[in-house]
Amino acid sequence: MKRKIIIMAKVPRAGNVKTRLQPFLSAEQCRTLAEAFLFDTINKTRNVCDELIIAFSPAPARNYFAGLEDENLTLIEQKGANLGEKMLNAVEFAFGVDSDANVLMIGTDSPTFPAEFIERAFEALESNAETVLGKSEDGGFYLVGLKKTLPHLFNNIEWSSPLVYEQTVRNIAKLDINKLNLIPDWYDVDNPKDLLHLRDEILKNERTQKFAAQTYQWLISNSEVFSSKSSSSLI
Repeated sequence: MKRKIIIMAKVPRAGNVKTRLQPFLSAEQCRTLAEAFLFDTINKTRNVCDELIIAFSPAPARNYFAGLEDENLTLIEQKGANLGEKMLNAVEFAFGVDSDANVLMIGTDSPTFPAEFIERAFEALESNAETVLGKSEDGGFYLVGLKKTLPHLFNNIEWSSPLVYEQTVRNIAKLDINKLNLIPDWYDVDNPKDLLHLRDEILKNERTQKFAAQTYQWLISNSEVFSSKSSSSLI
């Protein structure tokens, strides 16, 4: 059975990504950090799926990904009035090509969650799970896995709120899906406290430095951010 991963990706542009990290980071630092997250996410998924789909926005920025497309990587524009519609449309695209595939969807805000979690999610779908979720510490989710399109899965969700995971689980229950598999919780990097957590995790773990190599290099290149600001100001 084919394994597919969808990455929901915003093309990094100064002033348009990781804005909750300002003013601790400049707009340009936010852009380069988001870019590191994006490419670490792409690199992490390449060896654990049969096809990678990048659902990107905004539409005019397609050329940003020039040179990445190949027989195992597909680019599609995000389409929809809100995040739920965009995610659903991406899922429908993935299943529209291969209805019997197993599909995972992830974002780029959790660059250090282990690739082993992806393997575990696929294995769950290939056994008896109907849906897989990975909860993020802020109350959202960093991964969702599906065996088929669920049209109402992302309805009535307060995106960017601490209720996202809870409301998604509620929707799963309403859809009479009994075989929900959970993979370990992880964290997103959205605010300065998360950034400090990320720094501490990567600098203490050589394995993480390798599979989040671009994020690690960003931390090294921007070490002055942490030396010029006290930990208390970041938190």
